[in-house]
Amino acid sequence: MKRTVLNSAIFVLLLHLEVFSQNNMPRYNIRCEREGAYFGDFKVELFSLVTPLHTRNFDSLVSINFYDSTAFHRVVPAFVIQGGDPNSRHGDPSTWGNGDPSQTNVPAEFTNIVHARGIIGAARDANINSANSQFYVNLVENNHLNGQYTAYGRVYDGMNIVDTIENTPLLSGTSMPQKKITMFVTKIGYSNAVPGIPGLVSPADNSTDVYSAVNFEWTSIAGAVLYRLQIAKDSLFNNPVYDKSVGRNSTIPPALEQGRVKHFWRVSANNGGNISNYSAVRSFTTGIASPGLIHPADSAAGLGTSLTFNWNRVDGASSYRFQLATTPGFFGVGLVQNQIITDTTTANTNLLPNKRYYWRVRGLAPAYEGPVSVTRTFVTGSASDAEELMSPAKISLEQNYPNPFNPSTMIRFTLPERTFAKLRIIDPLGNQVSLLAEGEFEPGTQEIEFNGNALSSGIYFYELITKESRLMKKLIYLK
Repeated sequence: MKRTVLNSAIFVLLLHLEVFSQNNMPRYNIRCEREGAYFGDFKVELFSLVTPLHTRNFDSLVSINFYDSTAFHRVVPAFVIQGGDPNSRHGDPSTWGNGDPSQTNVPAEFTNIVHARGIIGAARDANINSANSQFYVNLVENNHLNGQYTAYGRVYDGMNIVDTIENTPLLSGTSMPQKKITMFVTKIGYSNAVPGIPGLVSPADNSTDVYSAVNFEWTSIAGAVLYRLQIAKDSLFNNPVYDKSVGRNSTIPPALEQGRVKHFWRVSANNGGNISNYSAVRSFTTGIASPGLIHPADSAAGLGTSLTFNWNRVDGASSYRFQLATTPGFFGVGLVQNQIITDTTTANTNLLPNKRYYWRVRGLAPAYEGPVSVTRTFVTGSASDAEELMSPAKISLEQNYPNPFNPSTMIRFTLPERTFAKLRIIDPLGNQVSLLAEGEFEPGTQEIEFNGNALSSGIYFYELITKESRLMKKLIYLK
């Protein structure tokens, strides 16, 4: 155990003392023989800029001819070929792949590089930091290996020879070739290629209403294994809100701040040895924000069976989807109300007593639905027309008299102190049909007459609004 820890420490120290002088990719020729008969070469280059530890380890092993005469001992068609185990030089074939416990392990360098066809990865056991000399070449794109194994190089020439190894006859019931395939690895230089600059595809420049879950796409660059996407609210990218490398030429970033916020974005390409300049900068504006819920308050309890719901107006929303449910999932029989309205208020006069409800709202733009608001919950009390929306302990709103009425009725309310108050009549959808009073009121009981001549017969509500509370009751007008 002590030797392993010491070896790892020495390895890391040597890496820092002896690093590649340039961000260039070292290249190697791998000569392949089948039972001593040469049948071809393939060439690889390693990602020194992205995976320096694995690159240095491989390069050090090549410098001492470590790989010469080791075998490609594992062949899994349509998956990988694997080799580089020192046991495969002369040892018992049953030990090939087991490795040598004295070998120095390399710490994992997981990235978002895609395990595409031709990508070289580091073989390991269950310990993510157990990679050493063994490597594999992907024969197809193996996405399940992404982020789980270190991808540190690729075949840039001679993939047909890799395919020849894939198609070699295997011992029955095994992944071992019938005839031993050995390798001889020689360093042949460096690649100083710089990848091209990506061209931005979507969203288009100056796009508007870019909402969550939108796909960002740019042109694919030959040789690039990573792309760095930056998104910021300032054109100089001093404080990016998204700054990550991805393995493909498109990605869907996490939710961006909505509310018609202007953003800027750009992309660079990384071929494992060098990074391109950033692309031209594009800008876009996000979509509408989610509504802020006002009333009733979250977790309110003891509410009546008739409620008016309110939320903030959203810039750019032409209407709103209001949802009320008895389950937090808002689906099936639990969905009580799924209404599209143009105002920022609505009502439900048929709530069940002693029942928990959930509600939420989202704005609707002409071409899409905006993000949904937070979900609020409340619990009704016993059946009553009174609605105490914000605990008006000392403020009272009495039932109108007479009720039903035609054409006039009296509405009485009591205030414990001087305060601002508004008394209005609303229809069942929450639309204001009459403003009866608004302003500063002295403490005490106020009585206001309402004449319904301008209304059609039906059920209405009268609502008393103060800085501390909202109260509502139902009235019935019969012509």
